[in-house]
Amino acid sequence: MHRYLQDTEFACQNLFRLATDEENSLKSLVAQLPPLEQQLKVQQWDFETSDLNDDFSDAYVMAAFVRAARTGQEVLRHKGQVAELQASVGVRQRSVQAIAGAILQIAKQGISLVYGAPNGAPAGRMLGSLALRDIIWQARNQSMHYEEGSFKKALVDLFSTLEAEQGPQFSLTAHANQSRAKQILDALGWENYDAYLLDMQVLLP
Repeated sequence: MHRYLQDTEFACQNLFRLATDEENSLKSLVAQLPPLEQQLKVQQWDFETSDLNDDFSDAYVMAAFVRAARTGQEVLRHKGQVAELQASVGVRQRSVQAIAGAILQIAKQGISLVYGAPNGAPAGRMLGSLALRDIIWQARNQSMHYEEGSFKKALVDLFSTLEAEQGPQFSLTAHANQSRAKQILDALGWENYDAYLLDMQVLLP
C-alpha cells in the first residue's frame, strides 16, 4: 500500500464510520417527519373547522370554544416540533456533506502530493465517460467552494456530464450553493473504507 494511504488510513476509516453514523441519524429523523406532519395537518383541520354557530346552545358553544382553544395550542406545539425536526434534518444533511467532502479532500490531496496535477495521475476506473481521477479532483473543488457559486469551466463541464449520465442530483443549477460530495461518494460506490481503498490503490499504486 502506498505510504500516503497508510498515513491517512486511520483518519479515513473514522470518517467513513462517522458518515455512516450521521446518515443513520439522518434517516431516523427523516422517518419521524411524515407522521408528525400528518398529525399537525389533522389538528389544523380540526381547529379550522370548529363550529361555533349561534344556533347551538350556550353549553355546546362553550365546549366547542374550549376544544378549539385546546386544539389551537396543540397546533402551535406541533408546529414547533415540526420546525425543530426540520432544522435537525438540515443540520444532519450538512454534516453528512461535510464528512463526505473531507473524504474527497484526502483523496484529492493524495493525487496532488504524488502527481502534482491530475493529468499526471492514472485515470482509474470510469464512471460513465468520466475518469475517477477527474471526478475526485473536481468534486473536491465543488465541495470546498460550493458556497461561492462560481466554478471553473472544467468543474462545470464535469458536473454537466455527471448530471447527463448519472442524474439530476448533480445539477449545479438545481442545487446551487450546495455541496454534492455525498452524492459523489454514492455514485462511486464508496459506502465504506474498503471500497474507497480499492479505488485509491489504483490511483496511488
